[in-house]
This record gives sequence, C-alpha cells and structure tokens, in this order.
Amino acid sequence: MRSRGEPVAGLALYLHIPFCARKCRYCAFVSHPLAGGGAGKALVRDYLRALRREINTAASLAGRRVLASIYFGGGTPTLLDPSDLVSLLEMIREHFDWSDEIEITVEANPGTVSADGLRLLRDAGVNRLSIGAQSFNQEELELLGRIHGAAEIYSAFYAAREAGFDNLSLDLIYGIPGQTPAGWRAVLEEAVALHPEHLSVYGLSLEEGTPLAEEVAGGRLQACPEETQVAMWEITGSFLKGAGYERYEIANFALPGRQCRHNLTYWLNRPYLGIGAAAHGYFNGIRYANHGDLKRYIEDSLRGRLPRAREEHQTPEQERTDTVIMGLRLTRGLSRSAFRRRFGYPFEDVFGEQLAVLEQEGLMGENDEFIYLTERGRLLANYVLAHFV
Repeated sequence: MRSRGEPVAGLALYLHIPFCARKCRYCAFVSHPLAGGGAGKALVRDYLRALRREINTAASLAGRRVLASIYFGGGTPTLLDPSDLVSLLEMIREHFDWSDEIEITVEANPGTVSADGLRLLRDAGVNRLSIGAQSFNQEELELLGRIHGAAEIYSAFYAAREAGFDNLSLDLIYGIPGQTPAGWRAVLEEAVALHPEHLSVYGLSLEEGTPLAEEVAGGRLQACPEETQVAMWEITGSFLKGAGYERYEIANFALPGRQCRHNLTYWLNRPYLGIGAAAHGYFNGIRYANHGDLKRYIEDSLRGRLPRAREEHQTPEQERTDTVIMGLRLTRGLSRSAFRRRFGYPFEDVFGEQLAVLEQEGLMGENDEFIYLTERGRLLANYVLAHFV
C-alpha cells in the first residue's frame, strides 16, 4: 500500500505557459505580458505548436511511460482559451499512459477564469486548481501589481467549486512592505474561511531587476523587517495547524491526504519532464533547462530539436546532494531507508559529522526512519541545507 503523502508511482510532467496579462511587480520568473490583437494571438498559436512538437519529441525519448501527475504552470495558464489546454491534455493522453490516480493541476489567476471554462477543464480531467490569490488586502494586491482584487479571488474560488473541483489550493505571500503580523493573520483567516484543501505560503523575495526590488533599493519603499517576517512565519504555522492544516513541506500546508503529489516528485528527487519555454526537467540522470527566450524556444522546437539552454549529467555526488537538500524540506524529513536503497550506504557514512553539529545546535533531529529539520531548523533552512552542499 502506498504511504500517505507519497506520490503515485510514475513520471511527472510539467508544462510552462509563459503568458500573463501583466507582469507582477515582484515577479522574476520567465513570463511575457500578452499583447492584444493579432500579434498576441499569433504568438500564442506559434507557442502552442512548439509545445505540441516538444511533447512529441519528449514522448519519443521517454517511451510509453505512465504519468502520475501533470502540472500546467506559468505565467498564467488560464489566460489561454480553455480549449487550448484541453487540446494539450488530449495530445498528452495520446503519447503517455495515465495512472488511474493521476493528479492534473492548472495554475489559475483570479480574473482570468470563467465558470464555463472551469467546467471544460474539469470535464477534461483537470482535478486540481492552484489559485494565485497572494493576499486578500487590496493595498497589498496593488503594491504587488496583481490584476485582481479580493472579490475576484472569491469569484474564482466559488466558480471552481461549482465546476466540481474538490481539490483547491491558494497561493499566499507574506513579508510584503507595510504588512503587519496582525494584517497577515487577517489574510490567513480569510483564506482558511474558504476551506481550500491546500495552501502554499511564501515569504516575499525581492528579486534583482523587479520594480519592487528597485523601489526598496532606491529608498522609495521600506522592506518588511526580518523580525516581522519571523513573527509572520510563526503565526502561519500555529494558525494553520489550529485550522487543521498539516505543514508537510517548508512552505506548503494541506488537509490530511491533500498534499500536492506533483511537487512531492520534486522533493523526493524523482524524475520529471519539463516542457515549454524556461521549463526544467530531470530525466535519465540529466537535469536540463529549456530556452527562456520565446523566439529561440519556438524555433528549436518546431525544427524538431530539443529546445535546451543547458543539460547537465548528474554525478552520483550531485544526485545525493539534491536528494538530501530536497528531502529535508519535507516536514517528516529524509527517509533513511530510501536513502540507503538509492545510494547503497547509510546517510551517516557521508553526512554524520554535519548531522551531529546541527543536532547540537538544535536545528536537526532524527528517529529510526527519518532525519529532519526542527521547527527552528525550518526557519533557518538555507543555513542548515548549506551544510550538505
């Protein structure tokens, strides 16, 4: 029997839809605001052709593999016509077998979904929706450059429920300039009142080159103080635990049995295919990244070439490091037995010294089966994980 929280056996597939209505002011991801009129439609048409060609190419290399999860990320996948997403799913079905328990997620932004479109996705097999709420506070949403208000979050959520989705996730951001612990708690209260099955909660990262980071660097905006962010982190864990959500990964919370199977593939360092501009993948011992430049991606893909910006054959040491760093992000930690099966020796043979030091500092713990971060260790995760690089 599959353990609770384990992904279904099989391959994961990620598809990147890089288009958005407007670039958010904190966003450093590869995303392209979609121009109106014929130029925008032509770009979408060419990109979808390139995606289909890459699916063909990837399928021929992967063989007739069973898919355990499919994830449409972005950008804003729901900016496309729902029929385009359905068409992609139909093509994927032609090239891969699907697990009976397959999880199919589409990221959705409030203001870009309709009741009819959501029903079309649900009827096509999409069974999980990840809604990019980020906040319920209007001033915070405007500061982040979101295209929606709180009303659109509610509309999208209720429309998804009416369309038959019983697995909904909300993305939230804390540490926004001007945000207070009390204000953050109010955001959590509004989110939990909707009863989503899953919540992803991220601290705001001020990425170089983004408008928000430039305003902070120029003194026009004050970053959220570190001690305030720590207080918000602590509020998040205690409040969501009290509401019945389990923190199963550093930034992710779920009701029992509702962990995101697709993301568990990443954290368990299992193989997955990444398709689309700027998509990353890990397959047959190779980590790769596709071109982020749309023109280059489309040209390479339509010519039948793998649209790779880089490929790296993983050494056993790199695989081991990635397995440890990703596995320790899980609340339960890294499985001793799984590590030994994968690498042929105990964890302590390589990392015993680091474990002893970090346990002494109160940042890590262990039991018969798992090696894990303590609550304080999760707060200082970057410091802890650097010991295993």
